[in-house]
Amino acid sequence: MKDTNFDITDFILNESFQRYVLNHNEEDKKYWEEWITENVEATSIFHEAESMISFIAARKVIPKNESISNEVFEKLLSQIKKEDENQIEEESERRFISPGWYIAASIIILVGLFFIFDVPGLINSRSQISQNLEIFVPKGQRSQMLLPDGTKVWLNSGTIFKYPSNFSSHKREVYLEGEAFFNVTHNKRSPFLVHIKNNLTVKVLGTEFNVKCYNDERVVETTLIKGSVVFSKKDNDNNVIKEVNLIPKEKVTYDKYIQKITVTKFDIPASSAKAASVVPVSTAIKTKTVENNNEEENCDQLEELTSWKDDALVFQDETFENISIKMERWFGIAIKVQDNNLKQVRFTGKFINKESVYQILDIINRSEPIQYTKKNNVIIISRKR
Repeated sequence: MKDTNFDITDFILNESFQRYVLNHNEEDKKYWEEWITENVEATSIFHEAESMISFIAARKVIPKNESISNEVFEKLLSQIKKEDENQIEEESERRFISPGWYIAASIIILVGLFFIFDVPGLINSRSQISQNLEIFVPKGQRSQMLLPDGTKVWLNSGTIFKYPSNFSSHKREVYLEGEAFFNVTHNKRSPFLVHIKNNLTVKVLGTEFNVKCYNDERVVETTLIKGSVVFSKKDNDNNVIKEVNLIPKEKVTYDKYIQKITVTKFDIPASSAKAASVVPVSTAIKTKTVENNNEEENCDQLEELTSWKDDALVFQDETFENISIKMERWFGIAIKVQDNNLKQVRFTGKFINKESVYQILDIINRSEPIQYTKKNNVIIISRKR
């Protein structure tokens, strides 16, 4: 460790410092406590690096911080995994926190992120009541988190999520770009608001719902599982233009190109249009029939929209073009489909065993002959000649 011109990556990639943060190793703890007393000028960057490691260990996502590159993030993830595998202490004593709904995880976010985001006036300002926090989930990753009010949030690949470290007493506001599933803690005096680009807002009191709003996709979707939500479109002066109230098993879709709002009811039978090709049933991929035994059983389309949070990759009568986009985010690898006709072929499938992208393509090949190669970290797919 150099003694001048301190850089956050010098700490983050130092294995002794990682052990100090993750496991509270006594030898490393003694060393770094002595080191920081002798290098007080590094206090700010020292604690920023400490909080950064704790945050990544807890959430497996990279915060929006220009000083941390994807390369550094991947190296740190690798070391966190190594430290976890070598861990011999009891779970209750670990600094590493595996994904789940642990209160300790939320504490790490609330305390640690004071030092993570490069916003003027925030560094070394623990005394402030609330800070605006922002995290990013890279492609190929998914994450879970617990908000200050107890609301549970699942974040899908390629998602940016912003929220305050503490909510106000009269409203709870978050900002989303990507995809998230919310299980909102009920509070009738404090509505929960999800703000989306294009002046869109989802307002709830306490409910379960999914929001999909990627910038590179034409439509924004909100799917309600339980409770009720209000989906609204506003103009640039913040006046409500259109407002839709959803009930369970309904989806509202907003087309950004033509600015049209559509509501889909999932208890209505799906379109009778047949898929051009259906992947055969197997242990890895299968088609399902809709069952309406009770209100808790969702139809295939509804399952497709929310299954990602349970690590299931599902597509229902989807074009191969859309499937390739979904797999690109899911696996964090670029995919290019060269044949325009192949892009329009439709498939139905469900992958629940953490299959690789190549295993999925091999299964699809059973019903629609395709061939693929990997070049410059891009999977290129075409029809088999």
